[in-house]
Amino acid sequence: MNNQTVMTDYLLAAIQGLKAAGAKRAVISPGSRSTPLALLLHRDTEITCTVAVDERSAAFFALGMSKVDLQPTILLCTSGTAAANYYPAICEAEATNLPLIVLTADRPPELRGVGAPQAMDQQNLYASHVKKMVEMTVPENDPALLRYSFWQAATCTIEAQKQPRGPVQINFPLREPLLPDFSRQCSIQQDVSYLAPQQELSAEMITQLAPYFGKKGILIAGESLTIEEAQQLLAFSEKLGWPIVGDPLTNLATAGTKVGTFISQADLVFPQLTSAFQPEVVVRFGRLPVTKNVLLWLNKAADTTTWLFVDPSGQWQDQLHRANYLIEAAITTFVAAITQLPIVKNMAWQQQWQALQARADQVIAACPQLQQWDESSAVRMLQQCLPEDAQILLANSNAIRFFDRYGSKTTSTYRVYGNRGVNGIDGLVSTVAGIASASQKPTYLLIGDLALYHDMNGLQLLRQYQLPVTIILLNNNGGGIFSFLSQNTLESNDFVPLFGTPLDLEFQKVAALYEADWHTPTSLLEFQTILTETSQRPCFQIIEVKGEQKDPVNTWQALQQQFSEAGAQQ
Repeated sequence: MNNQTVMTDYLLAAIQGLKAAGAKRAVISPGSRSTPLALLLHRDTEITCTVAVDERSAAFFALGMSKVDLQPTILLCTSGTAAANYYPAICEAEATNLPLIVLTADRPPELRGVGAPQAMDQQNLYASHVKKMVEMTVPENDPALLRYSFWQAATCTIEAQKQPRGPVQINFPLREPLLPDFSRQCSIQQDVSYLAPQQELSAEMITQLAPYFGKKGILIAGESLTIEEAQQLLAFSEKLGWPIVGDPLTNLATAGTKVGTFISQADLVFPQLTSAFQPEVVVRFGRLPVTKNVLLWLNKAADTTTWLFVDPSGQWQDQLHRANYLIEAAITTFVAAITQLPIVKNMAWQQQWQALQARADQVIAACPQLQQWDESSAVRMLQQCLPEDAQILLANSNAIRFFDRYGSKTTSTYRVYGNRGVNGIDGLVSTVAGIASASQKPTYLLIGDLALYHDMNGLQLLRQYQLPVTIILLNNNGGGIFSFLSQNTLESNDFVPLFGTPLDLEFQKVAALYEADWHTPTSLLEFQTILTETSQRPCFQIIEVKGEQKDPVNTWQALQQQFSEAGAQQ
């Protein structure tokens, strides 16, 4: 049997394994060595394929797809540095528990380490950032090796979906000829089902935890939550009478559920907390929120405070190292179990937190600076104007922080996403393209000019697949986040080139290059009008909000002063 037939049978068995374990979509970056896998995936009627030429962009696109439904996405590239360009997205997938199936085509053993072109060490390329790495054998098609090929692909796909979810790599060494035999059919028809263990709180565990829910407590959420999980936690906090704190990615503000226990202005409120707000119990769900003031406040909690850490993945990412109880359970499981307890609210505890949040709401509503047209007021307007069932990706640095500081509970229910695993500003446009593609919903991206510059290749995916993504570009010509940090005390000749980093790009030309509509509003009313029109006719467009790097700092400092003065008057 010739090499072409052998290779085709072997790869068809692997693809069958991917499908049997639940993989239904693939993102392909074309190349030579990956040709047979690319062709076989592209022709498979059970696999939905997207072609993305730039590997870095492709990987973030796949990441965005898996964010939507937590289902595995196949990534395929050729040998050499193509695989290295996947690295940033793989690091983010590992940190945020997203299932990517990374297929890397490779040179066969005889062409490694001998100076052959486009050859590099691809084994363990991603080190500890993948849950599992498998080096496949050179293709053979006797029955044992076909079962091996099927089994490795299937079990790797299952591994990516097991808690904690994450990326896996399968490396395929392939010999020429690289064109498959399209007449061949997969000979393996085997089902594979993974039955996950059920996590339940036993009666003994509930009894052990019960006394803590009669104390003064606080709920802290910092992970990406679904709308349903956010609604469950909001209802849970109201039943307990405990405040709940979470950044925009928790969707607590945008879950369409208004409860008086949600502290939506944590960055403003927490520096003002007195000893009267010291909790006896802290219950944490996932990572800490983006809000640094919450971290600083929690870090000063009394040694007598009891900490419960609820994490379905069992990874215990507790940077404060304070947890007393490590509870491996889903939010739904934990909330359902504790809700059964006879809980009596401490109304005084609940009301003092509500009064503080009410003051924050009043100060923000009356803040003169937030009535003027700039980046801060635009983000507040955006947070309030997004339509029902929309979705938005918040870039890192200023974008997510402004959304957190100036946002409040909304009447609309919409989903908020972010790449907060390793907090990079690369790949964000490609990520939102993947979100829009997988969900088929109108989608928004709030992003700064540096982050957009980092991933302008992602704009090609929006253009190529005509995805209805509205980009709100906060353009302060550089790294505005550093104006909030200690670097802002540096002399201009140090600060500007190293941290201010002006790009001096004309983004109207960028929009024209990628055939995006472009707007540059000059008032809050004009911005609101564009957002209203967008909700009625979604399209690929860039709305540029121009500002100065110092303006958001001035707005934030003024708001903090106004909040402090309002407290002194009470």
